This record gives sequence, C-alpha cells and structure tokens, in this order.
Amino acid sequence: MSELSCPNCGAPVPIINKASVYAVCSSCKTLSLKKDVNLEKIGTAGELADDHSIIQLGTQGNYNGTPFRVIGRIQLKFELGFWNEWHLMEGDGSSAWLGEAQGSYYYTKLNVGIPTDKIPTLEGDEDPIVITSGRRERITPGDSFYLGENWTLKEIMKATCIGGEGELPIGFQTGYEAVLLDLASEDGLFGTLDYSESPALLFSGNFSPLEELHLTGLRQEEVAYGQAQIPAKSIECKGCGASLNQFSPDFSKSLACEYCGSVMDTESDDLKIIAKFDQVSKDNVLLPLGTPIKLPNFPESKVIGVLRKSTEVDDETYTWTDYLLRYRGGYAWLNENGDNWTYFEPLPGVPKWAPGLKRIFQKRSYKWFANSDANTDFALGEFYWKVSAGEKAQLEDYISPPYMISSERTDKELFWSKGVFIPFDTMKSAVPLDTASKLRKPEIVGVCEPNPFKIRLIRNLWVAAALTAVFLVFQVYGCIKAKNQVVYEGKFKYVQTSTPNAEIGSSSFRDNSFVTDVFELKGSANENVEIQIEAPNIDNKYIFFSAALINEDTDTAYDTSIETSYYHGVDDGESWSEGSRSDSKSLAEIPPGRYYLRLESQSDFPEGWGSVYNVKIIRDVMSPAPFFLFSIFLWLPLIYTFFRSYSFESKRV
Repeated sequence: MSELSCPNCGAPVPIINKASVYAVCSSCKTLSLKKDVNLEKIGTAGELADDHSIIQLGTQGNYNGTPFRVIGRIQLKFELGFWNEWHLMEGDGSSAWLGEAQGSYYYTKLNVGIPTDKIPTLEGDEDPIVITSGRRERITPGDSFYLGENWTLKEIMKATCIGGEGELPIGFQTGYEAVLLDLASEDGLFGTLDYSESPALLFSGNFSPLEELHLTGLRQEEVAYGQAQIPAKSIECKGCGASLNQFSPDFSKSLACEYCGSVMDTESDDLKIIAKFDQVSKDNVLLPLGTPIKLPNFPESKVIGVLRKSTEVDDETYTWTDYLLRYRGGYAWLNENGDNWTYFEPLPGVPKWAPGLKRIFQKRSYKWFANSDANTDFALGEFYWKVSAGEKAQLEDYISPPYMISSERTDKELFWSKGVFIPFDTMKSAVPLDTASKLRKPEIVGVCEPNPFKIRLIRNLWVAAALTAVFLVFQVYGCIKAKNQVVYEGKFKYVQTSTPNAEIGSSSFRDNSFVTDVFELKGSANENVEIQIEAPNIDNKYIFFSAALINEDTDTAYDTSIETSYYHGVDDGESWSEGSRSDSKSLAEIPPGRYYLRLESQSDFPEGWGSVYNVKIIRDVMSPAPFFLFSIFLWLPLIYTFFRSYSFESKRV
C-alpha cells in the first residue's frame, strides 16, 4: 500500500490497489487523479447520504471462493432511493463491483469482451431509444438484447451521482446524471449498461444473497445477519398530524398515512408529501401494520406496508391485498386473494421460456395462468420505493402448485417474484391470536393451491396400472395354460314351428327341443366348459337358445342361455347394425364325465322359415371377460378422480 498526499489539504490518501486511478480524500472530499507518485485535483466529491448501508471501506468478504476487500464507493440516487456501487479489490488485485440497492446485492465486473461497436447507443433519457446495428427502437422492460448473452431488460433508471469515497478505477462527477439499464439473463446472470460514459460500460455478474458474501468488518455489526435491527421511530403525518410508526427506517423510502392517505418521502428531513391517495380504508385489511409473521421455513418478519390492488375482467372488479413484510436482511410479500394466502419473494433473473406457454425456473415448469392489469387503489404504511397513487402494472402469472411465479411490468421496470401457497391453518398459526381470529377460511380455490384430487389421481393411476399389469400377467399365463380342447362340434338347422316370438313353454309354443350326441369331458372338476353357437346366415332375425349341459350318468344339468341376433338398416341416410351372429357362454367347474347338450329355441322367423347354426363345445377355456371386468373395477375410481381434479382446476381464481 502506498500513501500519497491530498493536493488540496495535504492529508494522507492511502492507495491500496495499484490499479486504482482516482482517489477521494477522506478529510476534504477532494477527488484526485493519480499521476505516478502524485495526486492531481480534478474536482470535489459530494457529501454521501446516510443510506444505512452496513458496508464500509475496509469491509472484507469472500464470494464463491474469491476473497475481496471494499476500497471505494460511488453513491447514486434514483427514483427508488440510493444505489451504492462498492469498488472491490479481489485477492489477485483485480477490480470488481458490489451493487447494493433495496437490500439486494449484485457482484459484477466490467465486461471488456464486447466490441465497442456492439454496445447499443442511447438517445434521450426519459423515454430512451436504443440504437444498435443501425436499428432504432424505443425500449421497454421485457425487451431483449444480445451482448455475449441473451439479456432481458428489467429496469430503466435515471441515476444522479451523489458522491464517492476511497479509491476507484474510474472517475465521476458529483451531480452528473446517467441512464442505467438493468439486465437479467435466463441463466440467472445480472448486468448493467451504464451510460455515464460513451460507449456505455457493461458490468455483468450475479445476484448475490447477503449470506453468500461472508462479509466482515461491517459498519454496524450489530445489525448484520439479523443480530439486531434499527429501532422503529415515530413520525408525525404532514397531512393530518397523526402519529405514525416507521418500523424499518433503514429500509423504507416512503410512508403512507393510514388515516389521510398522504405519502411522505422518508428520505427527506422535512418529510415532504409526494403523493396522496383519495380513499383510505382499513376494511378487509386482515394484517394490521406491525403484525409479526412467523411462517415455517421463512424468516420472522413484520408487516410494514399494505397495498390494495384491483383489476377489471369482463366488467367485474377483482381486488386483492399485498402485505409488505420486512425481515432482517430482506423483504417479502404476503398476498391475500379471496382469503387465500401466498408468500412471495423477489426472484433473481428471468425464468426461461418453454414450449406450451410455460416458464422454467430452477428446473421446475410453470404453466401460464393469467394476464391482468393491476391498479393500486390505496396504500398504508411504509415502502422501499416512492409509492404513489394510481400506480398501474401489467401482471403475468404462471403456476405449478403450490408454487407460482409472477411478473409485474411497468414502463420502467420488470419485476419477477416467486410465491408459495400458505394453507389456512398454517397462516392462522403464523400470526397473533387476535389477528388469527379475524382470518376467514377461504371458500374458493387459490391460484396456486395444491389440487388434492390431482395427488389422488396420480396415486390411483399408478395403483390401477400396476394391478392391471399384474392381472394381465395372470391372464396371459391362464391363456397359455388353458387346454382349449374341442369336445363336440355339430351343424343344425332351425325351422320355425310355432307362432313367431312365442315364449318357450307358452301354449302357442311347440316343443322343438333336441339333444346332441354324448361326448366326454376329461380333466379336473375345476375346469370350465364354453358353449359357442354361430348362425352365419341370420339376417334381421334372432334365435334364442335355452341350453342345458346334462351329465348322462347323474342327470345333473347345468343351464344357460345363448342368443344370436343380427339386425341392420338405414335411418335418415345413415346405416346402422346391432347384435352378433354368434354368442357363447361359459360354465364354471364342470366335473369330468359323459355329457350331452339339450337345446330348445325360439325365434322371430315366420313359420316354416329358419337358419342353420353351428354348435361347438370347448373344455378348459380361459375367458378374457374377468380381465376386462376387473379392469373396469380398477379404472372407474380413476375416472371419478379425474373429473374431481378437473373440477378443482376449473375453480382456480
């Protein structure tokens, strides 16, 4: 480390990194350019605002195995508050940057691999137009860039430089304004196009959770990593004089009065009113400001802000409430919609697109659910941005119960978040008893509420498939093992001798019964017999057979009935047919012995008319009927569960 003297006041100015070119005197704020072993004054750095950052010069850390030390800072101010770019010196002397805004951290480096002619230029700063490859395009969040990576534009911001400290590889001017474009890739990378220089500088890297930075030497060790929290303070509303609590002074940038709707800028000492909501209501605000939240698997938090939002679909207005939760080291949202609760956290990066209008995030597929426009009707409490009346945003939701991912797009920003459904009982146990008693059990299905019938459907599907496969194996084994022995075949002719359709045994029925020759059934007593009858020439007629298989020695009879019927025709120009020219019946467990078959028949043939038919008797047949009956028994519950699951899905709102 070398130590030079400030060209303005002579105070020592340490230079830790040989790569540093600029330095700010900690005594007089003089900004100097390093030239050999001297410093040359080029300006004065402004006074830094106290943004409650826990990082300071000298803070050390380790990110993904790379040690670093904080040696400088540039502080910017934009619409949502302050943005710090901390200059880092890595273990090998390389420079890196740690962006810090709204409790989020971004570890980036200057990307020098992009040819300068590929860096898009910019016209205008309020509604900027990007010029790249000869094309001029007005850009909005969600647009894509290719700069070594496929980037999606997340935010357009106009920043003002407040000042700087320490040593830096680049210079700055206090008060200069520059447009910054925040980018994110589908691979989770983060990037910034900084138009403070021409061509713009591209910084790219990763989102970095605070705990993954392993910071030491923090400015306020007691507030780091959740050990303590800056205490709340009382504020007098500039609109109505009411006494208000600011629960998170280190985090919030605005505070909306719960009595008169005035919104105050909490970053200004005079609490200037920056907006006002015409209507303020605490009706249906189920979680009052300050309510502690203790949800399983999430950090303990407190409600610090409430937003009531609405959208119109087919002339109907739908409303919901978003509760801003603040916990040590971050923030989250609790969404209440139709008494259903969903916990949302900010989502780094942009989820990937997948075929079928789906998004992929962390290897989980989410299907599109809905698009809508959201209006902010009123706000209570404090927020990490300058909340204003009439805020509008476009929402896009994708679900994979119990999870969902949502994007909220404005003219300046594209914000992604990930939610998880909170069951009613879990929600009740997460809040104090007096608050829990006011929660209402939902009567409608939540957007990402798990479908209980879908779980049963999958379970029933596996059970039915497994049992069907097992039974199929038995069926195939039975078919292979069956003898299928033909013990009798005969050809006969039916001739109508009674009045057509006369019932067997009626007074108008003439007995036409006869018996076949005797045949022998071999095998064991548990084997079956199948009787098959086919009338190949029957046409728009039927023949009904009353059959009895009779043991010649014991006169034991086994009765059954068989019908062959075949009808066809044309109705309204369409052909139809029904019935079959053949039929069969199986008789179970027929003991071996000598048997004959007795047949008695009736038909709708005119008297004197008839048809030939064939009779076949087969011993030990494996019938497919039990398999199909068993399958129907197995799959009917599955069909029932499917319709219940479908009905549940159709009720999501």
